[in-house]
Amino acid sequence: MKIYFVLFFLLLFTLSASSQSSDNFIRGVDISTTPQIINAGGVWKSNNVPQDVLDIFKSNGANYVRLRLWHSPSNGYCGLDSTLAFAKLVKAKGFKFLLDIHYSDTWADPGKQAKPAAWNGLLFNTLVDSVRSYTKRVIKALKDQNTLPDMVQVGNEITPGMLFPEGKISTSGWGNFTTLLKAGIQGVKDVDSTTIKIMIHIDRGGDNATSRWYFDNLLSYGVSFDIIGLSYYPWWHGSLSQAQNNLNDLATRYNKDIIIVETAYPWNSQSMNDGYNVGFDPTKLPSGYPVNPQGQRDFLTYLIRMIKNTTSKKGIGFFYWEPADISVPPVGSAWENYAVFDFTYNALPALKAFQNNDSLAAVKITLRLNTSTLGDTLKSSAFVQARGQVYGVSSGFFPSGEKFAWDQSSQITMKNVGGDYWQYQFQMYPADELQFLFWAGHSASVPSYRNLGWEAQIIPFDSSTVNYRVFTAGLKDTVLDVEYFNGTAGKIPQYFTPILHKTDSIGILFRVNVAQLIKSGLFDAAANMTIAVRGDSASSTGILSWNSNKLMLEKEPISVGSGTFWSGVAYFPKNKISSGASINYKFFVNNSAFGGWESGIENRVFKFPESDTTLVWKFFNDKFPITGIENDAQLLVDKFKLYQNYPNPFNPKTTIKFSVPEKTMVHLKVFNLLGEVVKTLVNETKEAGEHSIEWNSLNELGNPVNSGIYLIRMDAGSFSQMRKMILLK
Repeated sequence: MKIYFVLFFLLLFTLSASSQSSDNFIRGVDISTTPQIINAGGVWKSNNVPQDVLDIFKSNGANYVRLRLWHSPSNGYCGLDSTLAFAKLVKAKGFKFLLDIHYSDTWADPGKQAKPAAWNGLLFNTLVDSVRSYTKRVIKALKDQNTLPDMVQVGNEITPGMLFPEGKISTSGWGNFTTLLKAGIQGVKDVDSTTIKIMIHIDRGGDNATSRWYFDNLLSYGVSFDIIGLSYYPWWHGSLSQAQNNLNDLATRYNKDIIIVETAYPWNSQSMNDGYNVGFDPTKLPSGYPVNPQGQRDFLTYLIRMIKNTTSKKGIGFFYWEPADISVPPVGSAWENYAVFDFTYNALPALKAFQNNDSLAAVKITLRLNTSTLGDTLKSSAFVQARGQVYGVSSGFFPSGEKFAWDQSSQITMKNVGGDYWQYQFQMYPADELQFLFWAGHSASVPSYRNLGWEAQIIPFDSSTVNYRVFTAGLKDTVLDVEYFNGTAGKIPQYFTPILHKTDSIGILFRVNVAQLIKSGLFDAAANMTIAVRGDSASSTGILSWNSNKLMLEKEPISVGSGTFWSGVAYFPKNKISSGASINYKFFVNNSAFGGWESGIENRVFKFPESDTTLVWKFFNDKFPITGIENDAQLLVDKFKLYQNYPNPFNPKTTIKFSVPEKTMVHLKVFNLLGEVVKTLVNETKEAGEHSIEWNSLNELGNPVNSGIYLIRMDAGSFSQMRKMILLK
């Protein structure tokens, strides 16, 4: 055992060391505000231990630093002297260096491109000369102290032009703008014409039409550059698919390397000091990436994958904008909830996304599930997922590329491999841990009848305190033991099986649904009616009989329609029945008025297996027309009920499900903790059956509500029930 743990920790060390190995993909950070934060007493921590912030980024895989340069800033920060000093530290730590020249005394972006005050009133030709000579002076100063940039941005987010008003495209045209731009590029080349890469940076990461318009014009005016730089913040610049399409099109059209030179994602929607933080539209955040530390890490992980998948491998990297921008008086921070450090200045999980895991060896994991214990009429064409979280080197995505999450965005969609058995093979890094549960539905949007598709809680195999299934990957490919869906109301062990393993026998679980008999008035368990399996005595060596009930089934108490499923296990002797032998059987109703036998069908038959198994469930007589939960619910709902919403906590949407046994008026309302009505979701007559509705966290006026606890109340006739919901932004 001691040897095992030594090897395990050596493995963790190897994974950590290899994740920091160098490669050509740019994992950059724009930390331009850092000198000002340091001088104000700011401290950054990793695992709650204060460290040099450059060391924290370096140890987590960052390999490039971007620094902005202002001409004559009022406080000196981001000016030439400050940038020269910080560039020395950056280069000394082994980072490559991107210089972002704003050509302004302050922020330059699509909304403002004010030229330096020192250049006001200059004639255009003099302004052009000033741009070139200033750029040359900056690059030479950096070269003279051995901190020559590896890449230079000539202008920052210059979509509308630069150096307004002379270089504003909408008023002065492309000629003036490109003349100024060429002057800046030439200033770089006057010092170094071979090693420094020139980037042109615009803000339209997901806007292909504007990007094409911009670079088509730029090239038509003869502007020479090496790299396309794009800003991409999803709440401003479009969806992830729009960004991917833009990257692929630009790569094909211009055959140039592309960098997402600005990006970030919120881990929190709050402010540390109740001050102003840069906001975002929650409705424009990509689905599956909640505003929390894990959502931040998963977004960055996905973005990196997306960039790497750009056509012709032209996506060469990213820069996270101001990941170290913590709030320290008197500097403050309006970006603190996008940084990769929390409000105690400790590193967040998103830093792990900077690590290079491409060279790590992964192992194949085969996950197996049996849904005979689900309690619903699940077909082989149904939708079954494993949902959860992976901890360790991976986060949000497996090495094989699938997204793994606690919601429908999870891509571990199980494949039916016969009967009740489902399987999926994916990759994991050794020592990574899964925590997960199974979700089942008749389709991706129609859950099975209980818990909105979720199985109940699990007692992990290792007896850990979580309520989920747990698995830790080892050094070899692994096929997990079959796990059974927890369709009960309580917790069951992770590797529970309804079939007791016996060395001398093969256990087979039989299962039948009698909903059609109930509907037709032909079956009533309260009237002492029961179900048996009858079959051929000779081929089953007496375990079954056509004339007597040797295998009695039991009603499943928690199954669709309040117990329409009946099941039981028979044990057949291994040494008396050959593998593959055919055994005939049928289901039989005891104490019935119709004779008890299934009719209108041939004898059922199964091949004797080599190991314990379940037979795919059957409808009695195989005549039941139900194909989905909606019909099932309408037929068999026998009580009023308001189910717990899912997901919960949620952001920004959740689904509320309820059932009514008869046509009735239903009122479904959301209340705050003061008892005030926030939103009326249902106020109409509903047919008997199960129904669901989505709440998008908007109030009656259509405005987003704040994070907090809300109550959902259902009133139908004399029935009233309330559930608690948590909106967590």
